[in-house]
This record gives sequence, C-alpha cells and structure tokens, in this order.
Amino acid sequence: MNRAGTLRSQTLMIGKSGSSVVSYQEEDAQCPVCKSDKYLTPNLKLLVSPCFHKMCESCIDRLFSAGPAPCPICQQVLRKNQFMSQIFEDLEVEKEVRIRKRVNKVFNKRPEDFPSIRLYNDYLEEVEDITFNLMNEVDVAETEARITAYEMENKDSIAANEARMANEQRYMNYQDELEKQQREQKREEYIQLLEEERRQKEHEKAEIIKELATSNKSAQAVLATRQSITLKRSSALRQQSESNSPARLSMPSWITTAMDNDTDMKDSEAKDFDPFEYQYQYTTDYDLRDTYDDPTTEYLQNNKRARAGGFEAKYVFDRALSDAFTGLSCMPVEGN
Repeated sequence: MNRAGTLRSQTLMIGKSGSSVVSYQEEDAQCPVCKSDKYLTPNLKLLVSPCFHKMCESCIDRLFSAGPAPCPICQQVLRKNQFMSQIFEDLEVEKEVRIRKRVNKVFNKRPEDFPSIRLYNDYLEEVEDITFNLMNEVDVAETEARITAYEMENKDSIAANEARMANEQRYMNYQDELEKQQREQKREEYIQLLEEERRQKEHEKAEIIKELATSNKSAQAVLATRQSITLKRSSALRQQSESNSPARLSMPSWITTAMDNDTDMKDSEAKDFDPFEYQYQYTTDYDLRDTYDDPTTEYLQNNKRARAGGFEAKYVFDRALSDAFTGLSCMPVEGN
C-alpha cells in the first residue's frame, strides 16, 4: 500500500481551530456515490438526506436537479431541497433528533389536554413507540399510517397547540428583548452617572482652588466645607438616578389578548372543576340553633376583644354543621 492509501485508511484530522481538533473517519468523510473524500478534496461538503445517507453537493446537483429521483443507496425517492447540513457528528443522533422533531410536531398535546395523568402517560408511551419504530425501521408503513390517521383526526387540536406554542415562544422573545433593553438602559444610566460625577469633581476642584486663592479661611476649613458639599451633591445625584425607574416596553396586543384568553380559560376550568363529577353539593338539611354546649365558643363569645373583632358563634356552628353534612349523599369514588 502506498503512502496516500495508508494516510486515507487512517483517521482524517480536519477542522482544526485553535486547540480543538475535529476527527472524522474515512467513511464519514467520503461521498458514497462518487467516492470523493475530504483528504483529497478539503472543500468537500456532505449533506444528509431524509433517509439519512450522506452525499456531496456535486452528486446532489447531478442526480436531483431535474426533479425527484431515487436515493442511490436505498432507492427512496428524494428531492434536492430535502437535503440538509449535518448538525451532530454522530449520524444516529442526527437521525433521532430529526425523527423526534417530526413526531412531536404532530403529537403535540400537553398534560392539561387529558382528564388524567394516566391517559397522558399512555399518550407519551404511544409517541415513544412510534419514534422507536421510525428510528429502527420497524413496521415503517404501518407507523406512517398511524401518524397520518392521527394527524387527520386531530387536525384542529394540532393547529391550536402549534399556535399556542408559537405564541409562548414570541412572548419569551419579547421578555428577552425587554430584559436586554433594560440592561442596556441601566448601563447607559450608570455611564451618565459616572460622567456627571467626574464633571462635579472637576468643578469642585476648580472651586476649591479659587476659594483658597481668594478666601481668608484656613486650607483645612475650606477643604472640610467643600468635602461636605461634595458628599451631599453626590448622594443627591445617586438618589435621583435610583429613583428613575427604567422605561418599559409597551405590551404588544397579541400578548395581552393571548394572556386574557388563557386567564379566561383557566378561570372557566377552575369554575367547572368537580372532583366528584358534579355530585358534590352543599346542603342545609339541618336546623341551626342559637347556642350549643361548646366551652371554646362560649369563652370567645364572652370575650370583649373577640367580639370587637367581629366574632360571632353562629358562624362557627354553621361552618361546622355544613362541613359535617356536605357530601353525605355522594357516591363512593371508585378506584382504578
């Protein structure tokens, strides 16, 4: 074997930047179609297909510029615009990330979309089964049919969840921009404060020199007076700077509308929530007497301070009887 073959059979070291060196094996740095590699062609750029096979840009242009064509490795029909740059060094990781993004775009429900955590866990298990099948190419046709059927049945909820996630992302971006502007404003205010203090020091220095030259006071008396004045001015300047609250960005209408809708939805859900499936009812099937034999309430009723605060024993008796009688007509909760 010649020297070139020996070097090509070894690990190729490319992408050196500072102290970090990225290593690629020959099979990862070679186009499987034209067999060009990065050892002989340093500017070679490999792209990844939806079937997760690498090809160089020249082969992609040659094979797919005229339209859809089968992959030369697995015969899956591909388009030129479907090839993407590889993000992760390990192609298996690249494959898993892309599959999970695709599956999560369709199966995008949240825990609040389910009546119980058990159903949500079953839903997550189904998503993992689909992801596993696609990653390991197990029953691919059947799995694709499951995804298509689910997408058709839940088209409205998928679109609603996508809109909600997009709105949340926009709100987070708004918060980041707001914090960035506030930090920049504080920085500018601090720079202005330092500049103002510097000008004051120069002014005070000139005033001290002038007063020492024209006044009959001793130097110590002049310095003591000027130092006191300087401290007062500096303190007043800093208090004024701290009292100026940073200006806030106006809240966009799409954020306030979304927040109002979410609040109304949560209030409605909380109002309609019934752990006993609407069997929980307050009852007044009891007669409330004026007094009961209860030493604690009798002591408080005779206490002027307690009565001055609004204490009345009848409210205590009413609450105790209501708690005792409420829910007696409910059916027992059946466990799973």
